[in-house]
Amino acid sequence: MKNFIRYDAIGKILSTGTCQDHMIQIQAKSGEFVLEGEADDAKQKIIDGKVVNKTEEEIDAEKPPVIPESEHFANVTNKDWDSLLKRIENLEKLNG
Repeated sequence: MKNFIRYDAIGKILSTGTCQDHMIQIQAKSGEFVLEGEADDAKQKIIDGKVVNKTEEEIDAEKPPVIPESEHFANVTNKDWDSLLKRIENLEKLNG
């Protein structure tokens, strides 16, 4: 068994894994490349067929944005939704 790294033309690591020796080359899809070895896609990339470390700027640019907790989605049941609509309706009646 061999470790492999699948990457694209700009050196972005798409996946890593393990397969039988004779299966390494077929891991790459059209427009992709495969290299024997190990890599961390969050911290490394492929340049000239070699695994190299990304700069801190590259790592930071790929991090997802931080969403404040106040903007997180919340699950609401149908029962809660109906209750909320009823309360709004009652407030509207009170305020004319």
